[in-house]
Amino acid sequence: MDKTHNLRHLLSELIRTHDLEPKILEQKVFALWREYEYLGAPLATKTLPVSLSNGILKVYTEYPVYRTALSFDKPKIIADINAELGKPVLTDLRIEIHQLQTAESDETEDRSPSPETSKEDSVIDNIDQEVTPEQLEEIEQTLASVQDAELKKSLWQLFTTQSKDKP
Repeated sequence: MDKTHNLRHLLSELIRTHDLEPKILEQKVFALWREYEYLGAPLATKTLPVSLSNGILKVYTEYPVYRTALSFDKPKIIADINAELGKPVLTDLRIEIHQLQTAESDETEDRSPSPETSKEDSVIDNIDQEVTPEQLEEIEQTLASVQDAELKKSLWQLFTTQSKDKP
């Protein structure tokens, strides 16, 4: 068996046994939002996804006209993102007017960060304080064989968040 198949099997088993699929889909929503082309540009250039709760994605924008346009096209955006996910994860968008610099600090409070935010390290520090040393050790052991640094970082954040939620 090749290593890729073994890693895929290991990750699938880990996701299944720890019931992580909802969290992974949540992170995919943030990634898809950043890549989604809207009015000829990625949404990430004018918006910031802040949190996803009960299918409602909260998004900040500085521009009232963008809020209006996004509200108008909400059904299409939700359908497109859900189609990419293969499951109906999003049910609604809540678009609010905020300065995007303020949004980053609000994002830390919501603890549903976009992986590319500048506040990422402080979010990780908060997680470290709430996850037990035993849980951190187990996570480190689980991820020891993952070579891709970006994947390892994303999985680490996912697992620590999951550990914090389920002590």
